[in-house]
Amino acid sequence: MQTGQKISKLRTLANLTQEQLAEKLFVSRELVSKWETNSRLPDKDTVVKLAEILGVAPEEIFSRDEGLLSELSDCIPNECFENQRLTEYINGFLALLNERDRSVFIRRYYFGEDISVISSRYGIKENHARTILMRARKKMKKYFKGV
Repeated sequence: MQTGQKISKLRTLANLTQEQLAEKLFVSRELVSKWETNSRLPDKDTVVKLAEILGVAPEEIFSRDEGLLSELSDCIPNECFENQRLTEYINGFLALLNERDRSVFIRRYYFGEDISVISSRYGIKENHARTILMRARKKMKKYFKGV
């Protein structure tokens, strides 16, 4: 079940309308609707608030793996996900990164390490680790346009 379906189901079970849930979260009803249709995903802090309001653990709404995959899904065209050569394409992209950036990328998206763990491991600030990952995702998006 996708994140949006989970939010919709849990909201309904809690006897809340989209408008009521939006009011509790101080967001618009339209944003709640976008979450429920998977056209947008709530951020980590909002997931925690949603879970509290709906009486569930945050992991029941949005798993860590879903978050990591959603970060990469914007970079890789859908048709590439079905391509048997996806691993080859990703390895080709990783070869273009310098050693540290490649390691940061792999630690985040393969091992699923938290930003705080990565920044500590490499002796950099969390914002710097986020910047490295953001730039790598941009490069990846550009790379996949050429394959």
